[in-house]
Amino acid sequence: MSHTLNAALVGYGFAGKTFHAPFLSTTPGLSLSWVVSRDAAKVQADLPGCRVGSLEEVLRDETVDLVVIATPNDTHAPLARQALLAGKHVVIDKPFA
Repeated sequence: MSHTLNAALVGYGFAGKTFHAPFLSTTPGLSLSWVVSRDAAKVQADLPGCRVGSLEEVLRDETVDLVVIATPNDTHAPLARQALLAGKHVVIDKPFA
């Protein structure tokens, strides 16, 4: 039996839009269900139907398995800590800290 991991992408700048979102949207076994971004219109234009919200909303969503962090470098460690403490799996764009 296969299981699809529901992913949330935090950050929709160059790396999020160009690398992470396409990977999460097209890889079997992964489903991009949320994007955390200040520009919901930009996300919806590229990913219609994808939910756009805050990190807090993502972390409260029990269906989210994985949080991918693609934000500025100095935010990686604190955002990863929040997601890990919420019981989510985490992938961090380099560098970690």
